[in-house]
Amino acid sequence: MFMCLLSFLVSAFPADSFEAEIAAAVRDVEHVHPVSTALIKAVIQRESRFNPRAISKAGAIGLMQVMPYTAPRVGLTEADLWDPAKNILAGTRLLAVLLRYYRGDLISALVAYNSRPRRIFAPIPRNGETPGYLAAVLRFFKEYSTESSHTKAAPESARVSEATPVRPLVGVRP
Repeated sequence: MFMCLLSFLVSAFPADSFEAEIAAAVRDVEHVHPVSTALIKAVIQRESRFNPRAISKAGAIGLMQVMPYTAPRVGLTEADLWDPAKNILAGTRLLAVLLRYYRGDLISALVAYNSRPRRIFAPIPRNGETPGYLAAVLRFFKEYSTESSHTKAAPESARVSEATPVRPLVGVRP
């Protein structure tokens, strides 16, 4: 009973708890491909329900459920994925690269984020999870897009982390 209550309390972070981290991650990937804060929030909502300590059955970690083997590809370590700011940075970097690869095709980028990269214009996998994942992220994306059009942007002073410098995105040139 105590563990259930503790789990509920830990996962009860509102969407605006990570505004500064999301804003910093968006600025970090501007040179790769634009990623909206609404999209990042939508992915976080679907992946972890804003629980920074979430871990999937497959081993994905944190708010954006980044796989440990992906961390070095986005300039981080597996340990970094437990830091909410760096996890958001990792997931945002991955989304930016996928959006760039798929030439802005949001559906293809989300399918690749959820399951694995695939060829351009390939059909959506019918693996049971992916169609529902897409529907949920797109629904949340619409909600957060509407919400963000009524609010002001996060402060420019937002920082990813002052304590540990983050390596640049691997394999992407400005």
